[in-house]
Amino acid sequence: MKRRSRAEEIFNDIVDTIKDTQKDIEGTVNEYTSNVTKKPTMDVVEDSDDIRVIADLPGVIKDDMKIDLTEDTLEITAQFNVKSEGENFVRKERHYGKVNRIISLPSKIKLNKSSAVFENGVLTIVLPKLENNNSFEVKVD
Repeated sequence: MKRRSRAEEIFNDIVDTIKDTQKDIEGTVNEYTSNVTKKPTMDVVEDSDDIRVIADLPGVIKDDMKIDLTEDTLEITAQFNVKSEGENFVRKERHYGKVNRIISLPSKIKLNKSSAVFENGVLTIVLPKLENNNSFEVKVD
């Protein structure tokens, strides 16, 4: 019987060591991956008058985001602030830090007519399209 108990002790020690190592590896991977800049997910929808950009920014405060526009590009920068000091995380999957996304727009836009609404962690930007006044018909004599 003592032999079996010793074998069980060894087996239990091995299993405990594997579990501890797995936790250490998981924690190390989370440290590296949680600091990687992530891009907010977004949809871009175009109709005849507007381009709408819908971006998911859950947990971001309105004052912690910035939207920069040119006639043909959009840049969204946001800061995710998640309390982590003094916390004893068993698992940490939510990312934190700064995110940035730059996209080319499918059409030129009217910068001064653009608007944005942030509600329930979703940013919706409406970008009115610039009228196509760049075409000119040349009459042949």
